[in-house]
Amino acid sequence: METISIKTYEEIIVKNVNCGKFKNKKDAINLISYITGNSIIAEKQKPVRYIGGYGVCSYDPNLCYDSMYAIKKLYKTTSPRLRCIYHFLISFPEYIEDVNTIKLISIDICKYFYKNGFQCIYCVHEDTENLHIHIAVNSTSFTTGKQMHYPYHELNNTKTDLKKISYRVLKKNGY
Repeated sequence: METISIKTYEEIIVKNVNCGKFKNKKDAINLISYITGNSIIAEKQKPVRYIGGYGVCSYDPNLCYDSMYAIKKLYKTTSPRLRCIYHFLISFPEYIEDVNTIKLISIDICKYFYKNGFQCIYCVHEDTENLHIHIAVNSTSFTTGKQMHYPYHELNNTKTDLKKISYRVLKKNGY
């Protein structure tokens, strides 16, 4: 079967999920549990083959959260009015079926956040028609202590960066 080529990075969908949520430990751990396939809610429990992260423990949602919270505590950004985690969803066209390539994209996206000073965890989900990545990112920088803040134009720039990273890896791997 011939591989269909991706024509533009605009075919990749990037969403910042639940913009107003994730302001407390319970919300953050529930998110990390869900994306890693460890949800306590049975219908949200999904098998996840690829999990990884930068600056966090990727095999235990509580330890992952604890490592993110340690940075928040260090820089005194634990206020309940501050968001504690960002959740990005990167979704690919149905014809992109190579899970290993999606894993490579996940790694490169995590490197992008980490080099900008933010801990993150990724998981590749295969439970829908199209492969997609969930990424949870600490809102506090481990290098500066500043909060990640996304006014509309900056969020769009970040989404475009994530699309371009994904597109580059897809092209490099034959799509």
